[in-house]
Amino acid sequence: MRGGMLAGALLGSALPFGTVGANQFDEFAEACTWATSRTHLSIVGGMLDRLVNSPESGTYVRLLQALAERTPFRFDMEVHSDKRAQRHFTDAHYDAYLIWSNFDPPLSSLKLQISARAVYAFVREGAPVPANITDLEGKSVGLPFVYSFPKSLTENPRIKTMRLAEDAASNLAALSRGRVDVVLVSGGDAEAFLRTHPTDGLAYAPESPILVKETYIIFQENSGLDCTVQMLAAELEKMRTDGSFARIISD
Repeated sequence: MRGGMLAGALLGSALPFGTVGANQFDEFAEACTWATSRTHLSIVGGMLDRLVNSPESGTYVRLLQALAERTPFRFDMEVHSDKRAQRHFTDAHYDAYLIWSNFDPPLSSLKLQISARAVYAFVREGAPVPANITDLEGKSVGLPFVYSFPKSLTENPRIKTMRLAEDAASNLAALSRGRVDVVLVSGGDAEAFLRTHPTDGLAYAPESPILVKETYIIFQENSGLDCTVQMLAAELEKMRTDGSFARIISD
């Protein structure tokens, strides 16, 4: 399929957002209130274009700011390169780390899901659209420079992966020029590209993402933050219901 909008690029209704590990908080569900929660947290962010730009800017930073406006939650934040931010978190220098994804190595079981984004495989028109990672074998695959992907893709010797630019437009242009066989693009970035390049000779399967990337804030385990995460999850669910979450994410 060429052009058009990507239905379900942000899979807001398909996954149980705002939840943590299975049944992790059942014992706290009745007792947790803000009065029983730690309300002031230190957060380290891994810099990621548009999502975490600085302690004051980025889509996910605005989401934290909105949570602080609606609740007693307060936070101090520093932003570093993602590898440095993860190192600070694993060394327990901060209470929480943003952004961890299901493609990353496990760092903590205490986590709050923010979003789930479809990742689509784009090819030149006329080529078959890969439906799964196995379909990428024997092909050269362009990946966004700073995004993480599962090892089943990046460490597969039968797939030639290439880190291209950070932005989808440059990577899809590289696909059009024949530099790679396939480019992987998140749903929101693909939508933005297709608005301005509706007939660029590229194809994808809008109803069949090749991956779904889930993003989370993760928290230090055994640090008295269980109720805090429970209360943030409840407020995040209210934001999904009243539309404020979607307005922040779509900015």
